[in-house]
Amino acid sequence: MLSKKRNSDYVIARHFLGYYLRKHTELTLKEVGSVTNSHHATVIHSVSSVNEWYLFDKTFRLYKESIDNKCLVKPLTLRGLINQIIRSQKSSNSKCDLIMELIKKENDESSRTIK
Repeated sequence: MLSKKRNSDYVIARHFLGYYLRKHTELTLKEVGSVTNSHHATVIHSVSSVNEWYLFDKTFRLYKESIDNKCLVKPLTLRGLINQIIRSQKSSNSKCDLIMELIKKENDESSRTIK
C-alpha cells in the first residue's frame, strides 16, 4: 500500500490512510506524509478526495462508513450502556442496580451542566 504503484486499489487505500491519519491523530501534514511515503500536498489531496468521494460516490461512502463503524471507537450512549447491561450474564437484581446507578449518574451530570 505504501509503494508508489498507481493501481486504483493502492491509490484509494493510500487516500484513506492519509485521510484517517490526518483526521484522527495529532500528526501534522508533513508527519502524515512521512508515514505514507508522500508529500504534505498529497495528504491535503487525500483528505479532500475522501471528503468529495463521500458526498458523491455510494461505493466510497460505504467504504468510509464501514471503516468508521469498525475501526473508530465511539463513546457509548446511555442507551448503549443499558443494552450492554441487559445482555450481560448478571442476575436481574444486579442488572437493575447497575441500570439505576447509570441513570442516577446521568441525571447528576445533566443537572450540573444546566446550572
